[in-house]
Amino acid sequence: MMLRLDISDNSALEKVARILLEGGVVVLPTETVYGLVTLWDNEEGRARIYALKRRPANKLLQMLASSVEMAEQAGIVCNSRVLAVAEKFCPGPITIVAPDNDGGSIGFRIPDNDFMLRLLQRLGKPLAATSANLSGKPPALNAKDAVCDLDGEPDAVLDGGEISITGGQASTVLSLLGEKPVVLREGPISLAEIEAALCD
Repeated sequence: MMLRLDISDNSALEKVARILLEGGVVVLPTETVYGLVTLWDNEEGRARIYALKRRPANKLLQMLASSVEMAEQAGIVCNSRVLAVAEKFCPGPITIVAPDNDGGSIGFRIPDNDFMLRLLQRLGKPLAATSANLSGKPPALNAKDAVCDLDGEPDAVLDGGEISITGGQASTVLSLLGEKPVVLREGPISLAEIEAALCD
């Protein structure tokens, strides 16, 4: 049975952390939209997220980390351009697609959300995340819509109220894999702002 939690409950953070450390999947609010998360290295949890969202297998999950250092420890290669963008815009609504230690790439984000940052610090490891909605549908801005719009139930849902800070706009997705920065998904942070940060 799905556990329902309220973000105002002082015990919510510990309860969410315990569920995640035990291998669970949780719906919770970020500063952009409601997300569906599990521990980054939890393969079973990742498979459940894909099933709950009906997400195509070729669409990778993003990493949520509390710091650049945490992302590096999990395999991100933080070169000078990655560091420049992260220093300017993180924490914030930007997902940076960077090289990883295995020759591939990972999109990571440091969320500008107090609960999420405290949760990540409590876990001591990053989360695998995506928006809490069926693939192809608009992101959810409240807990009720987030849960209703999934194919099944997560282990827990954390109700943080209605999200309105960015108007429900998902994060900017920026690729730093090539010579020039490329915005893969438009969001609150523009390419012009990113290019200016890289030129500083």
